[in-house]
Amino acid sequence: MGGAVEGPQQLRAAVRERVERGVDVIKVMGSGGVNTPGTDVARCQFTLDELRLVVDAAHAAGLPVTVHAHALAAVEQALDAGADGIEHCTCLTADGVRITDALLERLARQGTTVCPTLGKTAQAVPPPQVQTVMDRFGLSMEERQRAAARMHRAGVRLVSGADSGINAGKPHGIVPAAVAGLAAGGVPADAALATAMSLAADACGIADRKGRLRRGLDADLLVVRGDPLTDMTALADPLAVLVSGAWAHGPG
Repeated sequence: MGGAVEGPQQLRAAVRERVERGVDVIKVMGSGGVNTPGTDVARCQFTLDELRLVVDAAHAAGLPVTVHAHALAAVEQALDAGADGIEHCTCLTADGVRITDALLERLARQGTTVCPTLGKTAQAVPPPQVQTVMDRFGLSMEERQRAAARMHRAGVRLVSGADSGINAGKPHGIVPAAVAGLAAGGVPADAALATAMSLAADACGIADRKGRLRRGLDADLLVVRGDPLTDMTALADPLAVLVSGAWAHGPG
């Protein structure tokens, strides 16, 4: 579903093709990617007019847009373009990470959903290209966790995702670690849990069916061993999973 494009005509065609394929969201690389050779995480990939074209075309088709943005300039560009969400939101500059109170206020005011993509296995060793970026900007997972907690305190809408499958340290099924990462950074446990439940359902446009225990919604339930409000590791130890009223794992 991905692809490389250049210029307004190709951007319009890319959005149109994905609409025709029935996608639920348009994701665009606003900055370079850590795992994408030949790109720069500290620079924008498109002009503001080009990014606005993507957002406007997607919105005209009834689809939300989320922007991959490591660079602060790309985060600001996504806000200027009216994107619905931002992935990573690392806010890198030539001098390191720069997250101002004014930026946080704007993220909160515009209602932009931010996915910090935390979470990794306990034994994870950053691949060489990831370590290079971390060294270049003085990044650490602990700093990213604290930055996400600062966003939460500023009223920014957070959801949990983990870039699952991008490398060996981020396998599929690592979302519990992303939630735990928010709590480790200072987000209250109940608020951290909501980023993978009700707030995630809101962001995905399925809050009329998912994300909450409420009459009339799908009967989805995760039963864990322990209390995640006091011990987030309980999320990684499920006893049973109920999906739309049917046991997918456990006592059914």
